[in-house]
Amino acid sequence: MKERLSKLPAYCFYIGLTIELLIVLHDRSILTPLPEGLIYRFTFALFVLAVCFTKYTKKEWLWIIAFAAFALLMYYLTRQNVALRAVFFVAAMRCVNIKAAMKYTFWLSLAGFLLIVALAFMGIGRDISTTQVFREGIIETRYDFGIGHPNTFYCMLLMTLLLFLYCYYEKLRWPAYAVLFAANIGLYLLTDSNTGFAVCTLFIICAALFHLMPRLREKDWPYFVGMGVFLLCIAFSIWAAYWADQTHLWWSDTWPGAVDKILTGRLRGLHFDRPSDSARLSEWTLFATNANYEMRFDMGWVRMFYWFGIIPGSLFCIAHLLLINECRRQRDYMALVMMVIISIYTVVEGQFISLYLGRNYLLFLFGMYWGAMLCADEGEAGYWWSLLSRKSVV
Repeated sequence: MKERLSKLPAYCFYIGLTIELLIVLHDRSILTPLPEGLIYRFTFALFVLAVCFTKYTKKEWLWIIAFAAFALLMYYLTRQNVALRAVFFVAAMRCVNIKAAMKYTFWLSLAGFLLIVALAFMGIGRDISTTQVFREGIIETRYDFGIGHPNTFYCMLLMTLLLFLYCYYEKLRWPAYAVLFAANIGLYLLTDSNTGFAVCTLFIICAALFHLMPRLREKDWPYFVGMGVFLLCIAFSIWAAYWADQTHLWWSDTWPGAVDKILTGRLRGLHFDRPSDSARLSEWTLFATNANYEMRFDMGWVRMFYWFGIIPGSLFCIAHLLLINECRRQRDYMALVMMVIISIYTVVEGQFISLYLGRNYLLFLFGMYWGAMLCADEGEAGYWWSLLSRKSVV
């Protein structure tokens, strides 16, 4: 009986993870929409069950309770359960080998990705290319291989590449990085996705440098640079939301207008996509409301503050910095590279700020290090009912 009970959390976690990943893949297909609200409740119940039958230290249990209480407050205000699901998703990872879970996520996501592409080539689902106005009023034909948009295709490619290099970098040699670099150039020629290509190129170069230069891994300064890059990304996003308020300046030849042109109208889109409910800085609130989730736009960090609120967004920024610092302590350089790339990409794209847990790979890193980064992993671990007794957790 005890053996079965010890396996229950892992079963619950992997069933929930599989469903979350399949929802992400379903979103990229043309299949009939699913009752996602009911599915989210089911996966949430699975992660809660996994947490209830997993051992944590007393401090970790107290942190789980604190984060769950804060997430409940967000649910009360927004009627969206993504924060609550994320808390138990991250906590539930304690019951599994997280590196193995990331490999499982990689292979399942890759299989679904390739299936969508294969069906497009067979004429099932979407076309392999799209002809429309993408930028500057020019009609272009760009390949998206059945995903729906070239930028979305490159996003899925980046997500796949992030997991692949994190899980298997130890087995790679320099020719593998050369092949990845060449493949990236080839796909760029077909998709013409500037942001995706630039970020993928930066990721391959940074991963190769850390992998092939052992001395670089032992230095502290790359991690502090990573913190600085993240803070610059957040600062730029706040600046972008501020300038979205300055509507009288958009029609003049200003340098914010030039930045907006480089970002293909993303700054202007924060105001003009829905002027009655825009994401400009003056519309940010301490805690968001359910109506905020109805607005979709590209800039991911702006989306985070607008969707969830200034207080939750600020707490995430602090957690992000603590996570980088823990990666420094653990010398997990590939996690650092992964976080920096996601930070930069999320400035202009919003794929990682989503209601889908299966899209945000930062959650795996939080699941790996949250106990250590909160200084709560020391001491003996026990089940939740140990907190109800006067005895120490055993």
